[in-house]
Amino acid sequence: MERTTMRRFWFVLSLVLVFVFTVSASYIYFALSDGGAGADEPYQVAAQWEPVVNLEAEVKTVSPQAQLSFSELYTLCGHAVEQEFSASECGLVGVSFDELALQGWAVAQTGEHSLALNRQRDELCPQEAEQRLVQRTERGLAVFEGTREHLGRLLLEMPVQADEAELPPDFLTSLAEGGYQLASQAELDELLETLDELLVN
Repeated sequence: MERTTMRRFWFVLSLVLVFVFTVSASYIYFALSDGGAGADEPYQVAAQWEPVVNLEAEVKTVSPQAQLSFSELYTLCGHAVEQEFSASECGLVGVSFDELALQGWAVAQTGEHSLALNRQRDELCPQEAEQRLVQRTERGLAVFEGTREHLGRLLLEMPVQADEAELPPDFLTSLAEGGYQLASQAELDELLETLDELLVN
Protein backbone atom coordinates (compact mmCIF):
# COMPACT_ATOMS: atom_id res chain seq x y z
CA MET A 1 0.00 0.00 0.00
CA GLU A 2 2.77 2.36 0.91
CA ARG A 3 4.61 1.57 -2.33
CA THR A 4 1.54 2.40 -4.37
CA THR A 5 1.14 5.69 -2.54
CA MET A 6 4.79 6.57 -3.06
CA ARG A 7 4.60 5.75 -6.74
CA ARG A 8 1.56 7.98 -7.15
CA PHE A 9 3.34 10.76 -5.26
CA TRP A 10 6.41 10.59 -7.48
CA PHE A 11 4.26 10.36 -10.61
CA VAL A 12 2.27 13.47 -9.69
CA LEU A 13 5.46 15.32 -8.74
CA SER A 14 6.98 14.38 -12.10
CA LEU A 15 3.93 15.72 -13.93
CA VAL A 16 4.12 19.00 -12.01
CA LEU A 17 7.81 19.40 -12.79
CA VAL A 18 7.22 18.66 -16.47
CA PHE A 19 4.39 21.24 -16.53
CA VAL A 20 6.55 23.88 -14.85
CA PHE A 21 9.42 23.17 -17.22
CA THR A 22 7.12 23.38 -20.24
CA VAL A 23 5.61 26.71 -19.13
CA SER A 24 9.06 28.15 -18.41
CA ALA A 25 10.45 27.02 -21.77
CA SER A 26 7.45 28.51 -23.60
CA TYR A 27 7.87 31.85 -21.78
CA ILE A 28 11.58 32.01 -22.56
CA TYR A 29 10.98 31.16 -26.22
CA PHE A 30 8.30 33.86 -26.50
CA ALA A 31 10.52 36.47 -24.87
CA LEU A 32 13.43 35.72 -27.18
CA SER A 33 11.38 35.55 -30.38
CA ASP A 34 8.72 38.30 -30.11
CA GLY A 35 9.98 40.48 -27.32
CA GLY A 36 13.65 39.98 -28.11
CA ALA A 37 13.62 42.25 -31.14
CA GLY A 38 12.23 45.18 -29.16
CA ALA A 39 14.52 44.50 -26.23
CA ASP A 40 17.59 44.53 -28.46
CA GLU A 41 16.67 47.65 -30.42
CA PRO A 42 18.59 50.12 -28.22
CA TYR A 43 21.70 47.95 -28.57
CA GLN A 44 21.24 47.67 -32.33
CA VAL A 45 20.81 51.46 -32.67
CA ALA A 46 23.84 52.03 -30.48
CA ALA A 47 25.86 49.63 -32.61
CA GLN A 48 24.85 51.46 -35.82
CA TRP A 49 25.59 54.98 -34.44
CA GLU A 50 28.72 56.64 -35.72
CA PRO A 51 30.01 60.10 -34.80
CA VAL A 52 29.30 62.74 -37.47
CA VAL A 53 32.36 64.66 -38.63
CA ASN A 54 31.57 68.23 -39.84
CA LEU A 55 33.75 68.66 -42.90
CA GLU A 56 32.60 72.27 -43.27
CA ALA A 57 33.97 73.33 -39.90
CA GLU A 58 37.19 74.69 -41.41
CA VAL A 59 37.31 78.47 -40.93
CA LYS A 60 37.77 80.30 -44.23
CA THR A 61 40.06 83.32 -44.17
CA VAL A 62 41.36 85.86 -46.66
CA SER A 63 44.63 84.61 -48.13
CA PRO A 64 47.64 86.91 -48.70
CA GLN A 65 47.30 86.35 -52.47
CA ALA A 66 43.61 87.30 -52.61
CA GLN A 67 42.34 90.08 -54.86
CA LEU A 68 39.18 91.67 -53.47
CA SER A 69 36.35 93.34 -55.40
CA PHE A 70 34.22 95.56 -53.15
CA SER A 71 30.72 96.72 -54.14
CA GLU A 72 28.65 98.90 -51.80
CA LEU A 73 25.09 99.97 -52.60
CA TYR A 74 24.00 103.18 -50.82
CA THR A 75 20.23 102.96 -50.44
CA LEU A 76 19.51 106.69 -49.80
CA CYS A 77 20.80 107.70 -53.23
CA GLY A 78 20.83 104.37 -55.10
CA HIS A 79 24.48 104.70 -56.09
CA ALA A 80 26.91 101.79 -56.07
CA VAL A 81 30.59 102.28 -55.35
CA GLU A 82 32.97 99.60 -56.65
CA GLN A 83 36.66 99.26 -55.78
CA GLU A 84 39.37 96.63 -56.11
CA PHE A 85 42.26 96.02 -53.72
CA SER A 86 44.67 93.27 -52.84
CA ALA A 87 44.22 91.69 -49.41
CA SER A 88 47.44 93.33 -48.15
CA GLU A 89 46.42 96.79 -49.44
CA CYS A 90 43.22 96.81 -47.42
CA GLY A 91 44.66 95.01 -44.39
CA LEU A 92 42.37 91.98 -44.57
CA VAL A 93 44.96 89.18 -44.75
CA GLY A 94 43.92 86.41 -42.35
CA VAL A 95 40.49 87.93 -41.61
CA SER A 96 37.80 85.23 -41.51
CA PHE A 97 34.73 85.25 -43.71
CA ASP A 98 32.63 85.23 -40.52
CA GLU A 99 34.24 88.49 -39.38
CA LEU A 100 33.49 90.06 -42.75
CA ALA A 101 29.88 88.88 -42.47
CA LEU A 102 29.58 90.65 -39.10
CA GLN A 103 30.58 93.86 -40.91
CA GLY A 104 27.70 93.35 -43.34
CA TRP A 105 29.70 91.88 -46.22
CA ALA A 106 28.39 89.01 -48.32
CA VAL A 107 31.52 87.14 -49.42
CA ALA A 108 31.70 85.03 -52.59
CA GLN A 109 34.71 83.09 -53.89
CA THR A 110 34.97 84.07 -57.57
CA GLY A 111 38.31 82.40 -58.31
CA GLU A 112 41.20 80.60 -56.72
CA HIS A 113 42.62 83.89 -55.42
CA SER A 114 39.71 86.29 -55.87
CA LEU A 115 36.79 87.32 -53.69
CA ALA A 116 33.72 89.48 -54.28
CA LEU A 117 32.38 91.41 -51.28
CA ASN A 118 28.97 93.09 -51.44
CA ARG A 119 26.90 95.00 -48.91
CA GLN A 120 24.16 97.63 -48.58
CA ARG A 121 24.42 100.79 -46.52
CA ASP A 122 21.38 102.86 -45.49
CA GLU A 123 23.08 106.19 -46.14
CA LEU A 124 24.32 108.46 -48.92
CA CYS A 125 27.32 107.56 -51.01
CA PRO A 126 30.54 109.41 -50.04
CA GLN A 127 30.28 111.82 -52.99
CA GLU A 128 26.78 112.99 -52.11
CA ALA A 129 27.41 112.87 -48.37
CA GLU A 130 30.07 115.58 -48.81
CA GLN A 131 27.50 118.02 -50.21
CA ARG A 132 25.32 120.33 -48.12
CA LEU A 133 21.81 121.62 -48.74
CA VAL A 134 20.29 124.61 -46.91
CA GLN A 135 16.49 124.63 -46.75
CA ARG A 136 13.90 126.91 -45.20
CA THR A 137 11.94 125.57 -42.19
CA GLU A 138 9.30 127.05 -39.88
CA ARG A 139 12.03 127.81 -37.33
CA GLY A 140 14.50 129.35 -39.79
CA LEU A 141 17.11 127.46 -41.81
CA ALA A 142 18.22 123.83 -41.74
CA VAL A 143 21.39 122.25 -43.16
CA PHE A 144 21.18 118.72 -44.53
CA GLU A 145 23.72 116.28 -45.84
CA GLY A 146 23.20 115.57 -49.55
CA THR A 147 21.26 117.15 -52.41
CA ARG A 148 17.69 118.15 -53.27
CA GLU A 149 17.16 114.79 -54.97
CA HIS A 150 18.79 112.72 -52.21
CA LEU A 151 18.45 114.26 -48.79
CA GLY A 152 20.56 112.83 -45.97
CA ARG A 153 20.94 113.58 -42.27
CA LEU A 154 19.93 116.86 -40.63
CA LEU A 155 23.22 118.45 -39.56
CA LEU A 156 22.20 121.87 -38.25
CA GLU A 157 19.14 124.00 -37.61
CA MET A 158 19.41 127.79 -37.26
CA PRO A 159 16.82 130.45 -36.40
CA VAL A 160 17.03 133.62 -38.57
CA GLN A 161 16.99 136.89 -36.67
CA ALA A 162 16.65 139.34 -39.58
CA ASP A 163 13.92 139.81 -42.16
CA GLU A 164 14.26 137.55 -45.18
CA ALA A 165 14.66 140.61 -47.38
CA GLU A 166 18.13 141.04 -45.89
CA LEU A 167 19.27 137.64 -47.21
CA PRO A 168 21.15 137.50 -50.56
CA PRO A 169 18.72 137.39 -53.54
CA ASP A 170 20.27 134.30 -55.14
CA PHE A 171 20.11 132.56 -51.77
CA LEU A 172 16.41 133.38 -51.40
CA THR A 173 15.69 132.20 -54.95
CA SER A 174 17.40 128.86 -54.30
CA LEU A 175 15.50 128.41 -51.02
CA ALA A 176 12.22 128.96 -52.87
CA GLU A 177 13.20 126.36 -55.47
CA GLY A 178 13.91 123.67 -52.89
CA GLY A 179 17.21 124.56 -51.27
CA TYR A 180 20.60 126.23 -51.62
CA GLN A 181 23.14 123.68 -52.77
CA LEU A 182 26.74 123.67 -51.54
CA ALA A 183 29.49 121.36 -52.76
CA SER A 184 31.22 120.85 -49.42
CA GLN A 185 31.40 121.67 -45.72
CA ALA A 186 33.99 124.36 -46.54
CA GLU A 187 31.46 126.19 -48.76
CA LEU A 188 28.88 125.94 -45.98
CA ASP A 189 31.32 127.47 -43.51
CA GLU A 190 31.87 130.42 -45.88
CA LEU A 191 28.12 130.92 -46.24
CA LEU A 192 27.61 130.87 -42.48
CA GLU A 193 30.30 133.53 -42.07
CA THR A 194 28.45 135.71 -44.59
CA LEU A 195 25.12 135.22 -42.79
CA ASP A 196 26.64 135.42 -39.32
CA GLU A 197 25.02 138.76 -38.44
CA LEU A 198 21.60 137.47 -39.54
CA LEU A 199 21.67 134.25 -37.52
CA VAL A 200 20.94 133.84 -33.84
CA ASN A 201 23.95 132.21 -32.15
